[in-house]
Amino acid sequence: MSDDGGSTESCPVKAGSTIALEYHLDMNHASQPIDPGHKGPCIAWLSPLAANGKGDVWVKIGEKGYDPATKRWCIDDLNASNGMMNVTIPADIADGEYLLRGEIIALHQAHIPDMVEFYANCVHIKVYGGGSNQLPPGVAIPGVYKKDDPGILFNIYNGYRSYPIPGPPVYTPPRKDSGSGGGSSRADDPTPTGEVVVVIDPTPTDSGGKSSGKSNNKSNNKSSSNGKG
Repeated sequence: MSDDGGSTESCPVKAGSTIALEYHLDMNHASQPIDPGHKGPCIAWLSPLAANGKGDVWVKIGEKGYDPATKRWCIDDLNASNGMMNVTIPADIADGEYLLRGEIIALHQAHIPDMVEFYANCVHIKVYGGGSNQLPPGVAIPGVYKKDDPGILFNIYNGYRSYPIPGPPVYTPPRKDSGSGGGSSRADDPTPTGEVVVVIDPTPTDSGGKSSGKSNNKSNNKSSSNGKG
């Protein structure tokens, strides 16, 4: 969704499908996704479009942090896959228009209070083929993170065996609609069926809020837009 007067088009996405958020420092797909020293997690959020991103409306639908078995961060996998972060749209949610927010939390200075960096952007999607569930109440962005949360104030240089991804748990469908298929995901589910190109502005966002970057949405029918979250 645009807040700078730019045009916004919706990107059709089938409920239950996996799409790829593609991160780059500029619109050149061959450019570096993000500095490899910016270790940290990747998170995906979903909000009803009508809320315009305001209030307790953001629901976490995917996340990936640190894997102690491989000693790799989401950022490592993001760079290895040329900027691709796969996200599954919940299969049970009702058809309609939503904001999808991709977020990277860079921890290279997070051992210093208030020095964690957020890289985020939003795209406008139109979900079809879904179930009957409305998104539950969520969290506010900015506001979901506190500066002393364990996953926000974190030292990547002092030895660690795990990392607590900040924010609420990933969404899971209520049991009453469990027959429609699961909707929660890690942020690395395989085989994306569509693509959303998200260009990261080199300037981090303020406290997990809005970014000044641009995004170019692409789906199977190649619709596109510019937007922010």
